Amino acid sequence: MAKHFRNAWLFTKSIYLSSEKAVIGNVLQRTENTYEQAKLRLIFDYLFFYTLLLFPIMLLAMISQNEVNMLLIPCLVTALLTGLYLLRRGVAARVVGLVTSCCTLIIPIISSFFNSQDLSPRYAIVWAMSILLAYITVNIRTALALCGILCAYLSVVAYVKINGIPVYVSSGYSDTFQLMSNPITVILYMLFLIRALGQYYRNIISMEQQRTVEKQKQHLSLINQNLTKQFLLVKGFSRSGKAAFMKGEMELLEACFTEIEKQCGTAIDYLNEAQED
Repeated sequence: MAKHFRNAWLFTKSIYLSSEKAVIGNVLQRTENTYEQAKLRLIFDYLFFYTLLLFPIMLLAMISQNEVNMLLIPCLVTALLTGLYLLRRGVAARVVGLVTSCCTLIIPIISSFFNSQDLSPRYAIVWAMSILLAYITVNIRTALALCGILCAYLSVVAYVKINGIPVYVSSGYSDTFQLMSNPITVILYMLFLIRALGQYYRNIISMEQQRTVEKQKQHLSLINQNLTKQFLLVKGFSRSGKAAFMKGEMELLEACFTEIEKQCGTAIDYLNEAQED
């Protein structure tokens, strides 16, 4: 059994790596900003794993014969695949993030409304992920706007429930089935959340470390160039001093010693600055 799980994981990983290279490989090479690269990776992970996540969710909808979800899930998959296409075309991360977060908020809201205004954790987690995605990839104003949409929907649900207003409910909706399937869907969504956001912060840390190493290399290269220049000057003044000594030109010899001392002091200053940085 463990071997089958390992083979399945390796197969999924190979698909993930191949898809990442095909979708955002070229875009990452053209993007120098490390934070922008991290956002592109986050959006790709979000789209890729959300698409995979919808397959077992679709299976549950088919088992329960939930007509609303069977109609909306393909729409959501289409939206996610469109997001992958936009990424591959090099569309800005903030644009793809906006489209993705809006779709993954609004479509689940529609599903919730026609499934007896279900506000269970399966929907709450999806809405929270959508708002977080907008906050990270777009800006705080967009995240707050999505929060406003969600609050407006929750207000509508409260009004409907309190006043007992009859609303169409999907024929396949069942409180018993939803309660039984909640553990499965919630753990799937939580694993998705951990993978997407966890990997995002790991990418941020990794890219910052790479940028720090590059800065250190550039700094050391600059110090090396400066020290080489100082040593060449010292070597030149040393030869001049030797020639002046052979000719008995004491004033020129003293000037050479003064310059040698000056250049050595400059070299020491470079080393001290490097230690402080």
